Amino acid sequence: MFRRDFLRFSAISATALLATGCKPEEGFAFDGLMGSQSRESEERGALPIPPLAEYTKTEGKKSFDLEVRAAEKNFFGSKMTKTFGVNGDFLGPTIKVNRGDKVWFNVKNSLSEKTTIHWHGLHVDGKNDGGPHQVIPVGESWKTDFEIDQRACTAWYHPHQMDRTGYQVYMGIAGFFLIDDEESKNLPHEYGVDDIPLVIQDRRFSQDGEFRYISSMHDRMMGMAGDVFLVNGAIHPTFEPKNERVRLRVLNGSNSRIYTLGFDNKQEFDVVASDGGILERPTKMKKILVSPGERVEIVVKFSKNSALNLIDYMSETSLMKIETKDLATSKELPEKLAQPFSITPSKNEKLRVFDLSMGRGVALINNKQMSISRIDEEVEIGTSEIWRIRNNQSMMMRMAHPFHIHGCSFEILKREGRPIYAFEKGAKDTVLVASGEVVDVRVIFHKRADKENPYMYHCHNLEHEDLGMMGQFTVT
Repeated sequence: MFRRDFLRFSAISATALLATGCKPEEGFAFDGLMGSQSRESEERGALPIPPLAEYTKTEGKKSFDLEVRAAEKNFFGSKMTKTFGVNGDFLGPTIKVNRGDKVWFNVKNSLSEKTTIHWHGLHVDGKNDGGPHQVIPVGESWKTDFEIDQRACTAWYHPHQMDRTGYQVYMGIAGFFLIDDEESKNLPHEYGVDDIPLVIQDRRFSQDGEFRYISSMHDRMMGMAGDVFLVNGAIHPTFEPKNERVRLRVLNGSNSRIYTLGFDNKQEFDVVASDGGILERPTKMKKILVSPGERVEIVVKFSKNSALNLIDYMSETSLMKIETKDLATSKELPEKLAQPFSITPSKNEKLRVFDLSMGRGVALINNKQMSISRIDEEVEIGTSEIWRIRNNQSMMMRMAHPFHIHGCSFEILKREGRPIYAFEKGAKDTVLVASGEVVDVRVIFHKRADKENPYMYHCHNLEHEDLGMMGQFTVT
């Protein structure tokens, strides 16, 4: 359906190509575990499902306790890997709430370094956003509370510590934040049964089993492309669905790698939601491109007594094996899933331009490197704007940038040179901008962010963010 753009993104995405030398053709043949995925052991364990975060009811609020801590985990063989996790050894529990819930969080930092927890995709004000201004010192806790005031969606949480975001995410700090409402009941919604979260990540390991993070300026500039792929923290797990139709909530939790996901039997699936919510109607596809920070929800109809693989076309790798036996019958998806997402334009909409560029050892927006003491933009609350994001390619740095905006969902208006696809018409908070491409989005903010607690916009290639491809803005 989008061969031309698949080739375009593949050709210019160093994060997807450099480490594996993959070819961007379609029609790969997949035979078990491929590429650089093999390790000491190819045993396929069951797909881990992140546990639901426990909470108590306090004064009408759901109260959650999260602890960010250092740990160890066995990923393969007999080796142990030093990791970070939230309430566990790697990744964190799934926070599941309903629209209208009032929530309270106590986030304790048990690391030996400062951190933050950012609610990626949530519409909360600046002081509750968890960006680089809401630092949690070593041994201390951050207490925050807010009301869930947005449509059903798959959001997530991760650290946003200044200059350390890439490292802390790589070590394992990340988790799902799921919001339900009445419209989400149109989709499979029994968590862990027919509603399955999948965080896909890539990692590099040293010979002693430790994560091998940045080892050169090349890693910082071109991205951290690993040769081992994790799904929910496991190497090539096996998923055994119990129902005929299953909703897969996919999060690209990698630092910089772009995936093109599909199944090795070339079967169709229904795309039912993007970053910020459920689409108006299902969109049938056979493969979909997902960049760092983006989420996509798909519903797959499985056949009884079959075996297939979830694959990444870019790296020619099987990420997860799927084995079916007897399957309970599932109802078909309705033709209309939810109300369409759109932002009513305000009069005399302001146009802001954001030029993304790379230099020697720096990553810039509008020729500026991130400074935590500088406010770059001032936005009026409740007024829509057009944000034009331009990826200024150079001969040396031909790569795509996933651009993320805090505190909102935006609407993609147009991509230069082609129409937007149906699955791009939903609520978004992260958009992939190809090398040399210009993307216009309409954005509006309903929460405030002041100079002490501003919002961020940045490239979600986390090494680029840490190099300075980030800016700050207020909403007043």
